[in-house]
Amino acid sequence: MFSPLNRHLLVEEITRETSTEESLVLVPDDYSVKKSRHGLYKIVKTSPDCEKFGEGHTNCNVVVEESMVQEITIGEERYYLVLENYIYGMFE
Repeated sequence: MFSPLNRHLLVEEITRETSTEESLVLVPDDYSVKKSRHGLYKIVKTSPDCEKFGEGHTNCNVVVEESMVQEITIGEERYYLVLENYIYGMFE
């Protein structure tokens, strides 16, 4: 299991309902358009040195600016990290 360090949070994107429409322009199959600058993510694991989020915040939903989420690929696994300062708030 990947363990975040340096005040980062390991998060996973909460899937959203997407509508599929016929396009008149050819695009790659894996292409997707982000409609919002912000996304809803679930905290999976926290770095031990986080000041604002601890183990008690695991499974909490948070709002993050999409451009601040870093995708890391190791082998075939993908991980998403965000620095704790880029969390805008918690969503219940």
